Parts: sequence; structure tokens; C-alpha cells
Amino acid sequence: MASPLASRALFPVFADLSGRDVLVVGGGQVAQRKVAALVEAGAWVRVGAPELNPTLDRWARDGRIEHRAGHFEPDWFDGVWLAIAATDDEQVNRAVADAGGARRAWVNVVGGAQASSVQIPARVERGPVQIAISSGGGAPMLVRHLREQFETQLDASLGELATLLADER
Repeated sequence: MASPLASRALFPVFADLSGRDVLVVGGGQVAQRKVAALVEAGAWVRVGAPELNPTLDRWARDGRIEHRAGHFEPDWFDGVWLAIAATDDEQVNRAVADAGGARRAWVNVVGGAQASSVQIPARVERGPVQIAISSGGGAPMLVRHLREQFETQLDASLGELATLLADER
């Protein structure tokens, strides 16, 4: 029997999040990984959670991110371009997905491909070169294996070469 995820056609896109508001719901380790990547991409990140892990708490105190303390509220979506539900509570994740859908915002539910309107791929980054890998949420172990293969095959010199070529262009 075919997986329901296998029939979903996804369109790959790289999004410019620089200076744009992004919401991450959840204050644990998974949320921290997502926040780190979003901040690196230049997004302004709001993290909504009753409590933050020590690293996220330090980032909030340092002004790197904004903390919305408490339990998820749909108005956290005001002005948001993208949201990531990164909690271990399926009801909260579903509420985030529903609120995002009602506001026409892209929502990724970590570990919940069916509830997501956008998938966040695994990626390999070498300077300005990025390789994104996705199975639409259907085969995460395969995606991780492929990412690890690319990471070992593509060394840092690829990024240096891409930067040199961009400068010469």
C-alpha cells in the first residue's frame, strides 16, 4: 500500500527570511536547532513556549530572539511569514498548523508531515552552495543518510570556489 505522503507533490523553494518574522512554538532542544538555523538565515525569531531551555533563554535575554511566554495563542501569528511547531504535544502542534492555515502562513510541524504546509529539508551547506534533501516526510532515515553522504563528499573548498566564482561574475 502506498504511503499517503508519497502522493503529495512538493515544490522546492529557498526562502529569503532576512528580517522577516518567524514563529517557533516550543522551547526545547528541537526548537533550539530550528531557531539557530533561522537566526543564521537572518530571520527575526519569536519563540513561544511556557519555558525555554538554557540556550534559548540566554538568546532571549541577549536580544537575539523574542520570547512569547505562555501557551500557544493564535495571535502569535500576527505578521509571521513562517511558523515551526516544535513541541512534543500533538494537540499544540495541530493548533499551530490550523492557526497558520487560517492565516495563510507556511507552517512546518516537526515530525508531522501530514499537518505541515511546508517541509524543511535536510541540507548541506558549503558557503553559498546549499543542497536541500527531502522525502516529503516519508523517509527521514534515507534523507539523513543522503545528507551524511553529501557532507563527507563535499568539503569546504566547494564554498570557497563558489564565492570566488560569484566575485568574478
